[in-house]
Amino acid sequence: MTDLERLLRLLGASRDAWLTARRLWAFWGPLGEASTWITPLVAVGSVLSLALLTGVAVTALATLLVALMLLYYLLSEVFGVSVELNLPN
Repeated sequence: MTDLERLLRLLGASRDAWLTARRLWAFWGPLGEASTWITPLVAVGSVLSLALLTGVAVTALATLLVALMLLYYLLSEVFGVSVELNLPN
């Protein structure tokens, strides 16, 4: 393999890496030019959707805790099974 062939392969690999980096950067960039009045609306919508999803997650956690407490009550009071944790010293 001559030096010229190596150089051409290196340039081709560099071009491919550059195109991959541009595609990745374009994925995270804006899709188009937004007008000045729509950008704040998108930001407010993002914050509101984040607050809504946080509320959903907290509600799911509360539901899980209530279900675990009911399961403990059902096992201990109704069926008489004692649930104990023995931690090693």
